[in-house]
Amino acid sequence: MFRVTYPDGSVFKKMMLGVLKPLDEVPIKVSSDEFLIRSLSPDKNILIEVVMPRSAFESFDCTSETSITASRDQFLKVARRATKRDSVTLVYEEGSRTMKVVLVNARTGTERSFEVELSEAGRELIQSLQLDLPVRLQIASEDLKKLIRDSKIIGEELELTYKEGFIEATVKSEGRMFKEVLTIDKPLYSLESKESTASSKYDVDMLRAVVPAFDVADLITLEFGSGLPLKISMNMEDGSRINIWVAPRA
Repeated sequence: MFRVTYPDGSVFKKMMLGVLKPLDEVPIKVSSDEFLIRSLSPDKNILIEVVMPRSAFESFDCTSETSITASRDQFLKVARRATKRDSVTLVYEEGSRTMKVVLVNARTGTERSFEVELSEAGRELIQSLQLDLPVRLQIASEDLKKLIRDSKIIGEELELTYKEGFIEATVKSEGRMFKEVLTIDKPLYSLESKESTASSKYDVDMLRAVVPAFDVADLITLEFGSGLPLKISMNMEDGSRINIWVAPRA
């Protein structure tokens, strides 16, 4: 069983609404030191991973390592009800077919309690990807959102190409083209590569599906390689982190 309380309902809402959209269920694992969500999208092209350390929570009680799978739609409906003044407490009792979500308003003391259906309990989460991606860059979340929005205007496939000292983002479709060159300070915060060149293509609609997650951080790290998945990473002030893997297009 577990009972964990996150102190800021608005941050919790922003995080969950941002990352859970591509999924059809919410596999959760709680251990003595962290709260973890990790799952593939139904088409297996997007892997979502949310890691929240014990220290991010106001209180954290886990008697034994627990794995459950919650209804995504129900979980999101409850998460939308959280406000900045609310703390969010998640409670699971061993053998239960539901997870309780309790929102407590810090100013008024008002408590609202919801139950989210569980489809499974005890199922292990899928393994995280462990890939050495040669190109790594950091970009402001607003600049990355703009890049993805601009790409969608032209086509469905975004190609990222690393050349010495810069990234070229290109979309081509029916005689039209969008291209943006990304360099240090224009608008990249950092850029490094273990290879002299690298290039890979990604589905723009898949990238648009994860754009809401970008709101949790000001700075985003991207990693990619030729024909390899794109890794999108966000670190939060409380030590939580979100990793999103997007499969390359053939």
